[in-house]
Amino acid sequence: MSRPGFYFCFCPDPNLIKMQVNKVLEGTGQKNWTKQTIWIDDPAQHTKIWDALNLPPMAGPPRAVLLRKCESAQAQFWKDISPCLRGFKSGIWPFFCFESAWDKGKPKIPATVSKRKFFRFAREKSWIWEFPGLTRENISRYINQKLAELETHADSDVKSALSLMLPLSSQAVDMELEKLSLLSLPEREITQEHLQVVPSHLDMDIFSFLMQIQNGTDLTPAWRKIFNEQLKGEGLLFPFMGLLLREARILWLLATGQEQGVHLYPRQKQSKKALAQKIGVTKISALWEMIIDAETGVKSGRINPEQAMELLTAGLFEIFSPQNA
Repeated sequence: MSRPGFYFCFCPDPNLIKMQVNKVLEGTGQKNWTKQTIWIDDPAQHTKIWDALNLPPMAGPPRAVLLRKCESAQAQFWKDISPCLRGFKSGIWPFFCFESAWDKGKPKIPATVSKRKFFRFAREKSWIWEFPGLTRENISRYINQKLAELETHADSDVKSALSLMLPLSSQAVDMELEKLSLLSLPEREITQEHLQVVPSHLDMDIFSFLMQIQNGTDLTPAWRKIFNEQLKGEGLLFPFMGLLLREARILWLLATGQEQGVHLYPRQKQSKKALAQKIGVTKISALWEMIIDAETGVKSGRINPEQAMELLTAGLFEIFSPQNA
């Protein structure tokens, strides 16, 4: 037996699971695997399971059986398939995919699975892959890998901005980087200007928000939205910082006379230029440093996201409030 008899995947990102499955299939050296997907959370598909796990192809390539959403399976399901996993079948390779979010840094493994003999055997044989999905701590590595795959380059500042702006979904990251790669042709060098096409995953006009601070407008509704989404686990701190970082760069270019590097509608550019000139390069630099400090603080564990939001709140009012002009 040169490969696992079966395989468990624990990852909340379906696209990463597919990539891992492809990786281990390629590792066998056999290139003609067929794939059959069965959704465990769809009762109508349960009739396919027995044949998929027991009847090998009479002729043709071996079959990889991807059993998706296994976290939804009941105890009886695991009892019923136990006999199917007792012997090695060269033409069948089952992949059990658990796609629920991790809890406190660990995958949620149902007791109805972890107590089974076949799962303990898989653990002993290292037939288990566990990955938490993309996080703000590891997304930079994923971005680097994807850019290398696309044969596209970006400097450290651009990569830092992308790591803040992009959502924690590998499929969404792939789509955005592929789009940016096409925009960067023929140079294949993603620049800050290209980042203006990256959609915000926070429904907020950051420039209007900064202008509200500048004008002394009541910001309670805006802050309530950000804090509420953060508390719900939506992870909007980093997209918020990504928007701030992009806005800080635009203000810097406008404040230092580099208008040719800012591609905006004339009226919008004029409004941002007026704000940039009003607050000056010193405060724009302070804004930049504040964002980077909040980012590194959270990623290093020195502060938590709520503390970072409090620091950003105080810092933004310090920089943009008319009382501090």
